[in-house]
Amino acid sequence: MKNGTFQFQLQLHFSTVTLAMVLLQTWRQTAFSVFGYLNFTKAAFLDHSRNFKPEDMEIQMPGKNCIVTGANSGIGYATAEGLAKRGATVYLVCRNKERGEAALSEIQTRTGNQNVHLEICDLSSVNEIKSFTSRFSKRNVPLHVLVNNAGILEQNRVTTPEGFELNFAVNVLGTYTITELMVPILEKASPDARVITVSSGGMYTSPLTKDLQYSDSNFNGVKQYARNKRVQVS
Repeated sequence: MKNGTFQFQLQLHFSTVTLAMVLLQTWRQTAFSVFGYLNFTKAAFLDHSRNFKPEDMEIQMPGKNCIVTGANSGIGYATAEGLAKRGATVYLVCRNKERGEAALSEIQTRTGNQNVHLEICDLSSVNEIKSFTSRFSKRNVPLHVLVNNAGILEQNRVTTPEGFELNFAVNVLGTYTITELMVPILEKASPDARVITVSSGGMYTSPLTKDLQYSDSNFNGVKQYARNKRVQVS
């Protein structure tokens, strides 16, 4: 009887914990949906754009050196092109040489700015990041803007040759490593230096965790991505 009572209480405890986890996850998803609608939709953009100052969008940046990671497509490409249009010297950091060269050619043609350069670096590799930052430091120029845009969402748990979970390696470790190694070069541009890390509203769906490399056997790429983005802004 006592054993039966214990088992019943144990099952009740697990059921309660499970229900609490489901309710918490539902609350997070609902909160993100509401927050996302208010901040990340086209309507939200148009609403926030009322506060844009047109003159701020026309600022020119000749003589400024800028690095944009993941610059061959999407937000990274648009950022690199925008900086090039404003006269900055832009370094596109890309993993794929072919795609990087295509982006380089397009940006130079569209902006007329020939001070756009390509750097090949796989941001999932600490060793490659060290090699790139070492090469860049030899240019002996100040770095005014570092845009950490490169990111990945890999659904399966993949381990890099250096032993790190792939999403973590790119989104967290890679971002941290390149920023830390660029600090001495950024200091040369002080007080004008800026570091911008592109995060995601998806972070609101997941709390911080100590398990940064998601060792749980029930791996979820979307959840890991959300965790990574939460770490980026912490």
